[in-house]
Amino acid sequence: MRKNSLVFLFVCTILFALSVKTNAQLNIQAIDVAGDSISKGFNAGSSAPCANADQEQYNWITSNTHGTTFCSAGSENVLSLVERLECDYRASVFSPMPNHAASGAQMLRDFLTQAGNIRSYLIANPAPRMAAVFLGHNDNCAGTLTKINASCSSSDLDPNNYCRTKFDSFEREFRKGLEVLMSIPNTRIAVAAPVRVSQLCNFQNKPNCQVSGTNCQFLWSNANICASLTRDCSPARIADAYSTMKSYRDTLKRVAAEYAAIADGGSSRVVVLGGEMIGGGIKAVGTSFIYSDAAWQYRFNADQLSCCDCFHPSALGQNELAQIMKNGLTCSPIRPCCHDTGDPLTDGKCVRRELKRIYYNGFF
Repeated sequence: MRKNSLVFLFVCTILFALSVKTNAQLNIQAIDVAGDSISKGFNAGSSAPCANADQEQYNWITSNTHGTTFCSAGSENVLSLVERLECDYRASVFSPMPNHAASGAQMLRDFLTQAGNIRSYLIANPAPRMAAVFLGHNDNCAGTLTKINASCSSSDLDPNNYCRTKFDSFEREFRKGLEVLMSIPNTRIAVAAPVRVSQLCNFQNKPNCQVSGTNCQFLWSNANICASLTRDCSPARIADAYSTMKSYRDTLKRVAAEYAAIADGGSSRVVVLGGEMIGGGIKAVGTSFIYSDAAWQYRFNADQLSCCDCFHPSALGQNELAQIMKNGLTCSPIRPCCHDTGDPLTDGKCVRRELKRIYYNGFF
């Protein structure tokens, strides 16, 4: 009996030590994000009259409206990732307001600049730090209405795919930004898969609050909101949008894993992509990478979509993103997720639901 008690005590001591070590590693002091309008809270207020602008106080990651009351979501009811961390730590986390995401941002045009801004901000603040990356939506949605084009505005755009960002150009710019971020010591670089944008076409009949008495499809058909997908939500457009986004997502997952395998003080692999040579950067001491597939696998509902543009997350959607980005996503019969079958139309609309209990990690 005494021997069993000693074994139990030993195991408990080890588990406690591991818990303390893990919590210490994740005691984030400063955080920033490379992202687009989702990370700016665009139209998250989701009520008439519509802001049609960034609403930073709603954004999923850095909004901080709880005042002095930790664990409160604030008046907008979005408990952001920063607020969730502050609730855990009972201490403030340094975050820029506004953050360094930008509405309309693409991996192609903007990640490198955002990474530089993030580096300048984080390096001036205490460690441990976190830099989140949540991009790719506009590399898809900035595409043209027609699939085949005689030419696009840049050689980095695909004339056979709605002038969307080419896959090798997407990877090239992703690597460029990671070269900058991995030079920040004691930083967790958290790469998020994009949202499955093709799910938008599940909500064609949701009422919009821009034009009274009309639905999302009416708004999409009369405004340039991801028109390459939403102009008519045809099966071909849905399949093409899904296939493009999946390729971006697969690139993020593969490259993040590659950088995660680099040892402290080690250098990244030199590659040639899109006519440029990238790599050879040194990974700073204490810097790590984590990839999350949670946003890709999540099945959104109509209430989580802004009625103002039928494109951006509402406050409910922003709050859900904060939840799954921090704690991960557990799929189950009660909370079904997207189940990929290999059919781009079925998978694009998230028709088949994953009913098995599966966990997709968040950033922690």
